[in-house]
Amino acid sequence: MKQLQTRRSAVGYPNDERSGEEIRAVSLPGVSLCFPAYNEEASVGEVLTQAHELLAPSGLDYEILVCNDGSSDRTGEIADSLVDRVARLRVLHHEGNLGIRATFEHLYSEASKEFVFLNSTDQQWETRILFDLLPLAGEWDVVIASRRDKHYGVVRDFVSWAFNAIPSILFGVRTVDAGAVKLMRREIIERFPVVSRSPFSEAERLIRASRAGYRITSYPVSVAAREAGEAKGVSLNSVTEAVKDVARVWRSLRKKRNHHGPP
Repeated sequence: MKQLQTRRSAVGYPNDERSGEEIRAVSLPGVSLCFPAYNEEASVGEVLTQAHELLAPSGLDYEILVCNDGSSDRTGEIADSLVDRVARLRVLHHEGNLGIRATFEHLYSEASKEFVFLNSTDQQWETRILFDLLPLAGEWDVVIASRRDKHYGVVRDFVSWAFNAIPSILFGVRTVDAGAVKLMRREIIERFPVVSRSPFSEAERLIRASRAGYRITSYPVSVAAREAGEAKGVSLNSVTEAVKDVARVWRSLRKKRNHHGPP
């Protein structure tokens, strides 16, 4: 069984006194910061502004992408209003709500830098953790910002545990916290189209990458409980679709192995 490694970095969060020159002294890859957003009018403006204020003086090669997934509130309007003030910001819109999986894939398809940093707009993960993950990119192809405490209820906590256990049991890949914020080499996204139609696509991509020899690690972080917006939670339909995706991925990998031999 392939084991996902857990590693801690000695590099701390940058503080207000850290200069752009200090950060530029370290050779770090370019990053596309990707933010999915659905009905996050209470937080999306602050999240994007903070990302800009953190990265603008850093010397990093970066871009900021946000995708408004057909929000019924002012999420899209607020994001659009920041384009002239937030450097390197691009706003994507869906006319209707396509769901988180489609939003992830849209953001991934628009990203242009060497690495993609997928975050949320609900303020659970601080964007500054990027500076802890980036130094690990020289050794690892994917760095998962695994949550010490997910702030879930009993049902959602069990569902999360189950779908992180499945890759280990069925595919021999331990994904730890596949749905968490992560830093991923864009090459992986381009190389491995997914067959999943639910958010299990995030686990699928890690499974395919690990089986192909890419290096995956986790970096444990503390996250905040959601304070604004509405938690999407889990539904019977979403769980059913994820179960179907497990079967789709298993069949896809089995078919590939039969055609090409073991990975």
